[in-house]
Amino acid sequence: MKKALFFICLFVSQITFSQTLEMPNLPDGLITYYVSFKNQLIEFSDDGDWDFSEVTTDSDQVIQLIPIADSPNAEDYPNATHVKFEDGFQFFLGFEPTGYTYNGEISFLNSVYSTPLVLTPYPFNVGDTHTDGVFNIPFEIVGGGPPELYRDHEVVTTSLSSGSVTMPDGFVYNNVTLVKSTSTFTDGQTGSSPCITTLEQWLWWAQGYAIPIIETRTMSSTGQCAPNPSQYTKFLNTQTARVQVIHNSADAAAETVDVYLNETLLIPNFEFRTASPFVDAPAGVEIELSVAPPNSSGVEEAIYTTAVTLSADETYIVVADGIVSGSGYNPPQPFGLQIYDMGRELADESGNTDVLVHHGSTDAPTVDIIETGVGAGTLVDNISYTEFQGYLELPTADYIIDVTDETGSVTVASFQAPLASLELDGVALVAVATGFLDPSQNSDGPAFGIGVALPTGGPLVMLPELLGNQDHELSNAIALYPSPAKEQVTLSNRSNTALETAMIYDLKGKLVSQIDLQDMQSERVIDISSYATGVYMVHITGGQSSVVKRLIKE
Repeated sequence: MKKALFFICLFVSQITFSQTLEMPNLPDGLITYYVSFKNQLIEFSDDGDWDFSEVTTDSDQVIQLIPIADSPNAEDYPNATHVKFEDGFQFFLGFEPTGYTYNGEISFLNSVYSTPLVLTPYPFNVGDTHTDGVFNIPFEIVGGGPPELYRDHEVVTTSLSSGSVTMPDGFVYNNVTLVKSTSTFTDGQTGSSPCITTLEQWLWWAQGYAIPIIETRTMSSTGQCAPNPSQYTKFLNTQTARVQVIHNSADAAAETVDVYLNETLLIPNFEFRTASPFVDAPAGVEIELSVAPPNSSGVEEAIYTTAVTLSADETYIVVADGIVSGSGYNPPQPFGLQIYDMGRELADESGNTDVLVHHGSTDAPTVDIIETGVGAGTLVDNISYTEFQGYLELPTADYIIDVTDETGSVTVASFQAPLASLELDGVALVAVATGFLDPSQNSDGPAFGIGVALPTGGPLVMLPELLGNQDHELSNAIALYPSPAKEQVTLSNRSNTALETAMIYDLKGKLVSQIDLQDMQSERVIDISSYATGVYMVHITGGQSSVVKRLIKE
């Protein structure tokens, strides 16, 4: 199945690898690749970069690999690690630290190589040339043929160059290695005139894949065989998953970090309490996610690396939690990436806001989350550090939530969750417990709160803390009008509470304006003429109270 891919923002449509081919770290179990065929060779240079974005293809195909242990023919191919299924045939391959090997096939002929043929050694650098051969391999033609047939199989492989490749589906791979492989098959009976077949292949390899991302090839025969020339090109159709990354490590040493995908700088200077938007990432191949200090010069400076394999067409939430410093934090929960593999970008049903809850506060105990505003009761029961609670499918309303200990009897903090006021109908959110319950034991770091990551990314929207019944009184006493408005709005305060600040955020969580209200009397006019059209959250604080109001700019 061919897929048209449109990549945005941080992934920049690229995967980066080095110019040295190494053994790929393949996922366990079945591996499926979708490829598109063109029934001819393609034009290209031996030197990169390569742009095949204008190439059209003729047909599609599925190629699958399984571990040799899962094959009923495993005993016949003790040197193979995988079986590749292609065109109804089976090819027995070996992926070892020292090289990529061929061990025989079950196709129109059946063969078993007692000695593996090394097609490509590992490591294999640009400029290297490799030769190998195996001889007098017995084989038989399926459906009948002459007896006592033998094959000599020789190969010459050269690593030509490295560069970026733009695929017909629009995906871009960086530092792909182009390898030319010439195989010569000499087949026949002992003492008879043989059939000689020459297979020339140009293979574009990206590290981590069990097949080349592009193969263009030509094959012809001489001797006792008819010439029967053939040629084709096949392209890997890149499979992707959707990923959002959230920075929730409250350690001052990790306040700003660089995030790498393999060797590509994915998110430079990624700040604490910030989320990326959802973006496309490669699936079906092992990738490495690494975290390095800000303004790093390369992935070699990473302080944390983990290998993951994403499943195609799935959605993932990745949250960075924990401590990187050796002292100053209690408890010193180690830094790590927490991955949730059933993410959402939209609510499953109209009229709802779907909320994924994650516990990322290193010094907070196991907690419950109880809704007290509309009487919804316990929403989350006994969630512990690093855990996710599956999506809460909440009717879009304004809620008040208490974070309590696991018994439900001690309230840690209370917050407003104004889902309706912020017009979050149909949106899927991630609510993250963030910061420290006791900053004094954690280098006076940021205090505990709940931050909300929107699917569009940006700074986390921190839920206003609810300090008591005064908040309800303040909410009733404060008005923001008109709404919608074009040029200005009036903030009215009919309470006896002296207001302090108004923080205005857009729905991406970006702070648009911070307004000092300490000299405000009963009213204050706010100029919004420079604001972009849209919906804003206005977080107003005063005394021991806070309230959130909605502002619509026309």
